[in-house]
Amino acid sequence: MFEGSIKTDDAVAFFRYTGILPLLEAAPGTIRKVAYELAHTTFNDPVNKRIATFGERTIFTYYANYRKHGFEGLKPKAKSNKGKHPSIPEDIIKEILKLKEELPCRSAQKIIAMLELANKVERGFLKARTVNRILSFYGYTRENLSKDTRVYIKHEKEAVNMMWESDVMEAFYISDGNGSSKLVYLIGFIDDHSRRILHCQFYFDATLTRLEDCLKKAITKFGVPQSLYVDNGKIYIAENFKVICAKLGIKLRYATPYHPQGKAKIEKFWQYVENSFVSEVKQHKVNNIIELNDLFQGWLKTEYHDKIHASLDKTPIEAWKNSLEKGTRLNFFSPVQLDEIFLHYAERSVDKYGTISFEGNTYEIDGELVGKRIVLRYNPFHLDYVHIYYNDKYFGIAKIIDLKTQKHKSVGHIEEDHCVDSEVSKQYFDNIKSNYQEYLQKQIDSYLSKDIVINNSKEEPAKPKEDTHGFRAPKDKDYVIDKNEFITIVSEALDICTVTFAEKGKLYELWETFKEFNREILISILKDIKETTPDFKRNFLYYLWQLKTMYLLKLNTEAQ
Repeated sequence: MFEGSIKTDDAVAFFRYTGILPLLEAAPGTIRKVAYELAHTTFNDPVNKRIATFGERTIFTYYANYRKHGFEGLKPKAKSNKGKHPSIPEDIIKEILKLKEELPCRSAQKIIAMLELANKVERGFLKARTVNRILSFYGYTRENLSKDTRVYIKHEKEAVNMMWESDVMEAFYISDGNGSSKLVYLIGFIDDHSRRILHCQFYFDATLTRLEDCLKKAITKFGVPQSLYVDNGKIYIAENFKVICAKLGIKLRYATPYHPQGKAKIEKFWQYVENSFVSEVKQHKVNNIIELNDLFQGWLKTEYHDKIHASLDKTPIEAWKNSLEKGTRLNFFSPVQLDEIFLHYAERSVDKYGTISFEGNTYEIDGELVGKRIVLRYNPFHLDYVHIYYNDKYFGIAKIIDLKTQKHKSVGHIEEDHCVDSEVSKQYFDNIKSNYQEYLQKQIDSYLSKDIVINNSKEEPAKPKEDTHGFRAPKDKDYVIDKNEFITIVSEALDICTVTFAEKGKLYELWETFKEFNREILISILKDIKETTPDFKRNFLYYLWQLKTMYLLKLNTEAQ
């Protein structure tokens, strides 16, 4: 069913999600009855390729986990004590790792002897086998320590966003910019309660990638709906689309085949588009799809959103605002979470040279991942940015060695969203980018305006050396954070007792930037990010690299 295109944990979670879906939709007072029926139902398990059944207790467990944690709560749980050594105190584990790091050739027996002689442990308390397991779990092997590691998304709901409808409409032919004409398709999402169009756009094709693009834009602007009502078209029944909706917490509902009345609102809107917009556009020459979408967005505001809707006796915008005033809350995802959900998935093994091959391109991967089976998350239109994960931990963006293909073969015959090339859109996003950069600058200025540790010595400070990169450290700051202190700060922010060798190596690299930071400022920045980003622990290296970029930008600005 999944054909290896979806991560195994996601596939298992989705199978469990489909199993408890009737329970999630059960009317009050019927939950136990539905659970009993499900317990006597057989399911086709696409992961293990067998017929499976769920016990009633298991069904309620999945139900409770989904209610509490969403899609993530249905994923298989790793053993909580995997790699742990509850009988060994944390301070002893740290001593073992420290001794191994000091001299990689030290054997487990030698480390045990040294700890016993120092009266750190009683004689016979530690076994060589236990010490070797600890060293292996934390990555403190002789091979890792000795090698040079490199950094290489007719019914009416009571409120907005309770249900959306979506569909695809074949429009008409326009110039494709290459001297020929192509058929354009209109993909859209409409809110069931307010009839507001969440996002609607013309494309030269109606592929899954276009549907994902349209849905992501709608969610970014108006939040996530509770359910989505669609037909049984190929793109709507695609497994990748189902998993994206499951991760977003959207319940997919499918209309009965050959009965478009089920999607009356979106179908009625298509009729209005045909009669009011398409008929007019055909009387005028439209040069390209960019101009077509600009015209459509203008028509959408003037001729639809700002007009009284016959079934509402008010405009869609007024209906939307009324619902919000009654207390409806919109559910948004953070940009990082949303991007991650919509990224495509692949797996590769890192060869002995620390590289991988993907779609004809060669990438350099972090040296510690040599021989490991890693996960690639990517935008099919931009293979120059491939995100690397291992054991659900983020390892940054793969370094390009040889980029032969910019796009994935699944989108090789189509162009990326044309709308971003219009002059209006360019100005819009340029303004957003400019405003956001000003916002980041203000945030940096706010942090750096706090009390800074200054050397109180009366001696005249030495002039800073010029840096070959064109910037220098601020004159009023000293190096106030050493390597070990920096690791301690980050470990406390992440609630990590013991840092692995690989993580320590990455933190040492980051220290080269943050050593000039005031200690209190760095702690406050990490605290703010931790409180505002729910995925901070899992993707903390990503956020630290973001801080690095911001900080280098500040240094460069001061130098100029």
